[in-house]
Amino acid sequence: MPRRSWTEKFACDKRPEVKPCPKDFADIKRGQTMLLTTPRDVAGAIRKIPRGREVDIKTLRAALARTFQAETACPVVTGIHLRTVAERVGEQLEAGARPQDVVPVWRAMPDGAPIWKRIENGRAELKAQRQAEGLRV
Repeated sequence: MPRRSWTEKFACDKRPEVKPCPKDFADIKRGQTMLLTTPRDVAGAIRKIPRGREVDIKTLRAALARTFQAETACPVVTGIHLRTVAERVGEQLEAGARPQDVVPVWRAMPDGAPIWKRIENGRAELKAQRQAEGLRV
């Protein structure tokens, strides 16, 4: 079976879910309400980051949690979906999309963040957009 494209992964039909965390995990305590987000939700939160500004994954998680009235957002699920958004945007930029027509995911990928080690698509284009906005590369 062929691997799904990043665009297909982005378009998943899952819905966000808020539920109690079953055990202590990362920076989350057992019983805290935790958001299991979607790629579209992550993209929506990133679109709200102003040009020339950046956020780290913890700040992104906090913003998502507030949006869905949860105490926190799952770091694993949020990280997976951040990569999905980044890979999709990388593909779009490599295919010639204009930066103003894609999710500005580079604003949620600070220089040195672990996600940079995993990106397969559009790394140079994403870094170029960071530099164009005056963000550290």
